[in-house]
Amino acid sequence: MQQQYNNIPPVPPMPQPPQMPPAFTPAPIVPPRDYSFIEAIYAIISLILGYVFCRSFSVINKPFYSLIFIVLLYTATTVFLILKKAKFGKAAIGVAASGVAVSLTLFISANVVLHIFAFLYAIAAYCYYVYAAFVNRLEGGFSSLILIDFLRAIFVTPFLAFGGLFRAIFSRKDGKLGKNVAKALLGLVLAVVPTTVVLALLWYDNDFTNLLSGIFNFNALNLFSHILSIAIGIPIAMYIFGLFIASNDGSPKKGVTAVGYRESAKNAAVAPAVTAFAATLPILFIYTLFFISQFKYYVSGFVGVLPDETSYANYAREGFFQLCIICFINLVIIILLNLLLRRNSKGYSLPLKILSVIFSLYTLVLASTAVAKMVLYINRYGLTPKRVYATWFMAVLSLIFIAMLIKQFVPKFKVIPTATIITVAMFLALGLCGTDGLIAKYNVNAYLNGKLDTVDLVSLEELGDAAIPELVRLKDTLNETPNPAYDKKIIAIKANDIISKYEATSQNHSWQSITLPAILAEDSIQE
Repeated sequence: MQQQYNNIPPVPPMPQPPQMPPAFTPAPIVPPRDYSFIEAIYAIISLILGYVFCRSFSVINKPFYSLIFIVLLYTATTVFLILKKAKFGKAAIGVAASGVAVSLTLFISANVVLHIFAFLYAIAAYCYYVYAAFVNRLEGGFSSLILIDFLRAIFVTPFLAFGGLFRAIFSRKDGKLGKNVAKALLGLVLAVVPTTVVLALLWYDNDFTNLLSGIFNFNALNLFSHILSIAIGIPIAMYIFGLFIASNDGSPKKGVTAVGYRESAKNAAVAPAVTAFAATLPILFIYTLFFISQFKYYVSGFVGVLPDETSYANYAREGFFQLCIICFINLVIIILLNLLLRRNSKGYSLPLKILSVIFSLYTLVLASTAVAKMVLYINRYGLTPKRVYATWFMAVLSLIFIAMLIKQFVPKFKVIPTATIITVAMFLALGLCGTDGLIAKYNVNAYLNGKLDTVDLVSLEELGDAAIPELVRLKDTLNETPNPAYDKKIIAIKANDIISKYEATSQNHSWQSITLPAILAEDSIQE
C-alpha cells in the first residue's frame, strides 16, 4: 500500500497570473545638486549685481551707472568663468567684446534711443557669452544657428537653474557660508534700532547732516527706493546665477542637437517649385508695374530734382515707409521659400535660387531709390536723428539683402551669422561715432557755408548735450560777423538763449548720468 502511494505523480504547481505593469512608475529621485564654495560666492555676487542692476535702471536717466553695471557684470563673471575653467571659444570672446564695445555708447553718446538699444544688446551678448563659454552652442564655428543659440541663452537657459541661488548659499554640505551670511543679516537687522537712535541724537549738527545727505542722499523716498531695488534685484540675481549654473552643467545641451534642428527644417521643405512660382509671380508682376509707374520719382531722387506737387518731407517719408514694408514682405517671402521649398538630394534648388535673386534685386532697387530720396531731403533741410536712423536702417537692410544675393552664388556662404555681424557692426559705428554731435556739426556747417538757408534751432536744442559746442560756435561766429543780417542776429540771440537755459539746468546733473557730450558741453561753455 505504501509503495502504491509512492508511485502517485506529484501535483503540478498552479500557474501564476501574469504580472501587470504598475499603473504609475515613480521617477527616480535625483539628489539635490551640491554647490562648490566658488559657486556659493558667485551667488552672493549675483545678489549684489541684481541690486546694482535695479539702481542703474533706467538707462534713460543713469547711462553712466548702467555702464558701470555692465562692466561689473562682465568682469565678475569672467573671473568666475576662469575659476571654473571655462573654455573660451572665439564666438564667446567675440560676442563679449562686442557687448562691452557697444555698451561704451552709454558714455560716448547722449542719445537716449541709442542708450536703450546698447544696454539691451550688452545684456543679450552677456547671456550668450556665459552660454557659449561652457560649450553649449548647438554648432561650432561660424554657425547659422547662432540666432537660436542667442534665444536659448536669453529665454531658456537661466530658468533651467532659476532656483539654485539660495540653495547655493544656505544648503552647502559644510553649511558655514550660509550660517555666516545668516549671522551677518541678523547683525544688520539688530543694528537698525541703535543706528537709528544714534542718527537721531547726532542729527542736530548741520555739518554732519550735510555730509551724510551728500554721501547717501538720505530721505524716506530714497530709503524706499533701495528696499524696492533689493526686492526686485533678487529675481534678477536668480536669473544671473541660473544662467551661470545651467550653462556650467551643460543643461541646454540635453536633448537638443544641431542635427535635430536641421532634420526638422529638412522635413518642412515639402512645397513643389510650381506652387512657389504660382504664389510669387503675381507679387513680382505687381512690383514691376509699380516700378514702371514710379520711374519719374526714382529718377528725380538720383538727379536731385523734386517731382511736381510733392513736398520734400512726403517724398522722403514715402520712400522710407515703402522700403520698410516691402523689405519686410520680401524678407518673409525669402525665409518661407528657404524653409518650405523642396530641394533635391544634395540640398540644391534652382527655383529657390532664381526667386531669391529676383526678390533681393527688387529690394535693392527700392532701397537705392529710398536712400536717394532721403539724401535729397537732407540736402534741403539738414540732418535730424530720425533721418539718420532711417538712412542707417536702409543701409543695414541693403547689406543684408546683398548677403542674401551672395548666398545664391556661393552656397557655403552663411547668411544668418553674416547678417548678425553686419547689424552689430553698423550699430557699433552708429553708437560710437557721436551721432548727435555729428548731426549738430553738419547742420551748423551747412548753414554757415550757405548750403542751408536757415538752421533749425529747435532740432538742435532737442539734441541736448551734443549740440551745445556747436551752438556756442554758431553764436560766436555770427557775433563776430561784421554787419550781420537781421536773421543771423536773431539766430545768434536764440542760440545764446538755448545755451543759457542749458547752463542753468546742467548744474542738476549727477555723476550717474554723466556722458562725454555733457563734459564737452561744459568745457565749451567755460571757454
